[in-house]
Amino acid sequence: MGNVASASILWETFGTSVAPVPTDLIKAFCYKDDYIAFQTADDFKDGNAVIAAKDASGNILWSWHIWFTDQPQGQVYYNDAGTMMDRNLGATSATPGDVGALGLLYQWGRKDPFLGSSSISSSTLAKSTITWPSAVSSDSSNGTIAYAVANPTTFIKLNSSNSDWYYTGSSSTDNTRWSTSDKTKSIYDPCPAGWRVPDGGKNGVWSKAVGSSSYFDYSYDSTNEGMNISGKFGSASTIWYPASGYRNNGDGSLLHVGLSGLCWSASPKSDDAYGLGFDYSGYVYPSAYDYRAYGRTVRCLQE
Repeated sequence: MGNVASASILWETFGTSVAPVPTDLIKAFCYKDDYIAFQTADDFKDGNAVIAAKDASGNILWSWHIWFTDQPQGQVYYNDAGTMMDRNLGATSATPGDVGALGLLYQWGRKDPFLGSSSISSSTLAKSTITWPSAVSSDSSNGTIAYAVANPTTFIKLNSSNSDWYYTGSSSTDNTRWSTSDKTKSIYDPCPAGWRVPDGGKNGVWSKAVGSSSYFDYSYDSTNEGMNISGKFGSASTIWYPASGYRNNGDGSLLHVGLSGLCWSASPKSDDAYGLGFDYSGYVYPSAYDYRAYGRTVRCLQE
């Protein structure tokens, strides 16, 4: 990272149809003596923000997601699959039917989030303190880690060569964006300290928990728009997965809220990546996979 000259708040959101105003979430912040510090509002509110470090020309060198929520709880999954968070990354609630449970959306391998919906049943973007830039094409200039880091609010479209936002000019891609070659957490993993994006596929956390990578039927809650997969993944009375929808890989638009959900894993599958998928029909896919340029939810595994 280059020489830091200043810090700024890139955006803030409650994850609702109302945008924060200054001091709603972050009362004050500063950069001094190589540290960035911030102070929460006197009246603590739930939400999300991103703070960036910039050089003397105003270029973003790095950014950090600030998550304002009550302490997420761990839920032990069956068959020694691991301990998962009780909510999606960026969610301010784990309560069925609460819009705060939807969480934020991530392109696979990127550390910075995009807004989800302000409704559990319609694809209406939550309000924030900025106007987000238009999505850009994936090419040798924009489809790079360096561009993604320097432009954390810009959605990068898929390219036809590898169906990824990450551009190589061929069908090849990079598989170590969230998990390094030795399977350890990378610096681009968006989960907080002590947590990581889980493994997926037939040996991943969701397949281990149910004892199979095959899809199964489960009850979809059409009132609260999601699934309580208690009794299948673990013994907790509520293991809530909301139908948060996704960001389209072609233009970054929000779609399918209240209809489907997919939580990314850190595990690649050819030019796709594995995750947990489910939809309103009642099907659950513990070893689903999708193109990496989609914006999907993340649920963290305790390290």
